[in-house]
Amino acid sequence: MPVTEHTINDALAEVLRTKRQMWRSDKVVSSENTGMLKGTSERPDILVIEPNVSPVVVETEVLPAPTVEADALARLGKHLRHTGRTILSVVAIRLPLRLRTKSGKKLASELENADDLEMALFTGSDSSNFTRYPHAGWVRGTVADVSILVQSASVPPEVIDAAADQLVSGVSEVAGLLGEVAPPGSGAIKKICEELRQEESEQTRRMAATILANAFVFQESLAGGPGELASVRSLDELRGTTGALTKTSVLAEWRKILKVNYWPIFDIARRILEVLPAASSKAIIESLAVTADNLLKNQLMRSHDLTGSVFQRLIADRKFLAAYYTTPASAALLVGLAIAPNKPASGGSWSNSKDVQKLRVADFACGTGTLLSTAYQRIGQLHELAGGDSEALHPEMMAHGLIGCDVLPAAAHLTASMLSGAHPTVKYTQSSIMTVAYGKQPDGGIALGSLDLLDPQRTFGILAITAHAAEGMGEKEKEIWSHLPHASFDMVFMNPPFTRATGHESSKIGVPNPMFAAFSSTVEEQRLMGAATKRLTDGTSAHGNAGEASIFLVLADRKLTKNGTLALVMPLSLMSGEAWEKSRALLVKNYTDLVLVSITGGGSGDMSFSADTGMGECLVVGSKSGTPSDRATFVVLKERPAFPMLGAGVAREVRRLIDTKALRRLEDGPVGGAAIMFGSDVIGHVLDAPISATDGWYLSRVADLSLAQSAFQLRNNGKVWLPGMQKSQALGIPIAAVGAVGKIGPYHSDIEGSTSSGGVRGPFTVSPVTPGAVPTYPVLWSHDAARERTMAFDADSEGIARMGATPAEEDLVAERIPRVAATASHCHFNINFRFNSQSTGMQFTPRRSIGGRAWASIQMASEDHEKALVLWANTSLGLLLHWWQANKQQAGRGNIGKSALEDFVILDVTKLNAKQLSAAVNIFDQMRDKALRPINEMDVDDVRKELDQRFTREVLGVDFALLAKNGAMDLLRMKLAREPSIQG
Repeated sequence: MPVTEHTINDALAEVLRTKRQMWRSDKVVSSENTGMLKGTSERPDILVIEPNVSPVVVETEVLPAPTVEADALARLGKHLRHTGRTILSVVAIRLPLRLRTKSGKKLASELENADDLEMALFTGSDSSNFTRYPHAGWVRGTVADVSILVQSASVPPEVIDAAADQLVSGVSEVAGLLGEVAPPGSGAIKKICEELRQEESEQTRRMAATILANAFVFQESLAGGPGELASVRSLDELRGTTGALTKTSVLAEWRKILKVNYWPIFDIARRILEVLPAASSKAIIESLAVTADNLLKNQLMRSHDLTGSVFQRLIADRKFLAAYYTTPASAALLVGLAIAPNKPASGGSWSNSKDVQKLRVADFACGTGTLLSTAYQRIGQLHELAGGDSEALHPEMMAHGLIGCDVLPAAAHLTASMLSGAHPTVKYTQSSIMTVAYGKQPDGGIALGSLDLLDPQRTFGILAITAHAAEGMGEKEKEIWSHLPHASFDMVFMNPPFTRATGHESSKIGVPNPMFAAFSSTVEEQRLMGAATKRLTDGTSAHGNAGEASIFLVLADRKLTKNGTLALVMPLSLMSGEAWEKSRALLVKNYTDLVLVSITGGGSGDMSFSADTGMGECLVVGSKSGTPSDRATFVVLKERPAFPMLGAGVAREVRRLIDTKALRRLEDGPVGGAAIMFGSDVIGHVLDAPISATDGWYLSRVADLSLAQSAFQLRNNGKVWLPGMQKSQALGIPIAAVGAVGKIGPYHSDIEGSTSSGGVRGPFTVSPVTPGAVPTYPVLWSHDAARERTMAFDADSEGIARMGATPAEEDLVAERIPRVAATASHCHFNINFRFNSQSTGMQFTPRRSIGGRAWASIQMASEDHEKALVLWANTSLGLLLHWWQANKQQAGRGNIGKSALEDFVILDVTKLNAKQLSAAVNIFDQMRDKALRPINEMDVDDVRKELDQRFTREVLGVDFALLAKNGAMDLLRMKLAREPSIQG
């Protein structure tokens, strides 16, 4: 006789109780109980009622499960009979048919081992106002996945957003009141700024308001708690005593709490509140109390999702620190990739509390702690899924397992608050969340924040050596070198600052060294900090043009133990930027199981994993094995994950594809990659690819991986093998790096530029050409897309010999003019190719011209070779290679620097025979003045199509069938034109 669904639900509830410590009572996880919902005798299949979060219903049905969705939707908006709490989340599960044939222990075992449970989450206020995750289809997984999904469902995204809006509104109101109570220049605001180590600004007031609001929320949750917390009064109790809330009464309760614990939360809040004038602080306190009350109505004070999203919205920018905040969904993705469910990073077992306690997890640029708290949540979940009790580990994890550093005291305290919130009633006496010294110190020395940790021996006298640790029972100094030695961490998670010490940033903002311009540091302080950093990074993979993030990569590598896990948010340019070559070499040398994740920029157009950066980013995950790696897994997502459940789901699916070896390879030919599914939706693709220490990793932001596979064949093997072509149809062509067959012109500063001391570097002053004038030294300097529609156009500028300040400088100018002039050529390479507005990847100047800021000159053996190269570069095949090899960090743009151009692979026009070269020159002369559309319109560009057909047929000798309508070349143009990195 088949087993009933009632029996299966009882068994499923019993298995679920083993997956979380708090669920091990049937009062928390119940099944098939009537009388649980107000106003109805209907009974939920399974009901999870966990304290402090929303109740969750689980509805199940054996396949084909025709009514499970309707049953799930019918539960939304219902109220619990005994508490009145609203059901805002329901998980629907489709069970495999074989469960009907099992009973007793065999049924429990089958559920425990099943990996084909199909689930969907419904959140909303009723059956007509809801959101489904996924939007269509089902997510397959295990009972452990069900457990984590239910935990996620207990803090519904819609409620998080509503609560975040409430807190943003409350904090904004309090920040405004602070401006009135403590106006700019007043003693109170000066003291607050000193405490927060921030300048007076709206952001500083919002940070102060956030810290106060955080304390008010925690006071309400702790009031009347166990032990010594029993005497702590709630805000309503305080009102009942005095008729109104006062600064004195609130501070009295906070001092009670501080005697017990929670120093990171309440001490800085106490110091802020204490400096406010008592007579005028009443409005602030009342506003904070209302905000806390509104938040606690949703039972979300324990949600790190809420805290993280709010902090990201409140702290828009740290100026030069560029410390943008990882979104909770991105954090869930990074953590899910980094922390594997099969074993802890330190080895051992997730079920063994001693193994878990040994873990050391660090973030040396912790910000408000989203990454660290997400990692902690994941560790706790995996321990409890294996039968452990994460709450019992909390004091030890806070003391030694979780290490966070930041230069801002407020950020360190907020991080500690988030970690404390994981188990808010558990007392701990130690914490390793530290505020590290930064800038000029009282003793005259210079501190670099977490970058000081690069030096384990403290050999440089100018470096500050102490940090303040936010302890559970107070604040004390720690010598960070002894507390944070090299090779001692199992996992390092970071989203470090990206600021560069050199390049365009300093010239744009008039600051000598933006990397060290925080906290109003002087020019001299910036110089000293730059010099100290240079000493610490000499001989490492860090690079000034790569910026601060490349230094933090060195720091993470040094701190990780053997087989430790690296998990970073990095600039997208790490994957192909020339300044990042040594960083890539470091990863190749030391790390295995590398996973790199990028976003195409389609849909929302966002290419970052952080909030509001406006720049491309990638995730880097790897294991520090100490052995070289020659392959990596590349993940390309259509959009940044919008919510934590999706981020975690992507990580789980990527891990599954890797573990089951279900990946295609870059070398496989144009067949595409493995799809990442979320229900019925394809949300990205995965590809296994070779990596090199000396070459770029070009698999970033590529939506159609068949294009990547075609580009690989063309660049690495000299094969024209396009989507839709059979391998037997692939055509071999000669290829070479530009530097091997041509001579690249000078860097633009060597044409027009000065040395750092103001002396002569470039011999010319570049000016626009006067109409009708004939320049002595024509220069193709900048872009004007409207005049650059053809393959041939004149130089836009001229070089005028600059005047030297001294006779020696005059001699230097005279010496350098002929040297630069000798680099002039007809062929010029588009360095900063704007795919969605510009038409040519290379172009031809009728007069030999010097290359410029936007165009690098390339000299070939003859003018005919230069014509052939320009012609090739503007075919769809040439553009495929240009797009593939470019750094696609900016939307709609591909950048290739001078050094990278040396290795840029092209058709080797020097290998064309006389007939092929003549054909290429003939095509160029006939088509040079025909207007081409921008690259993002190449699929509807008749001139581009003609160019492709003639070049491939008359020069390369391609089979005519491939040039037919809807053939491989047409398909290539359509695919390229639709790439988000080209569309912009």
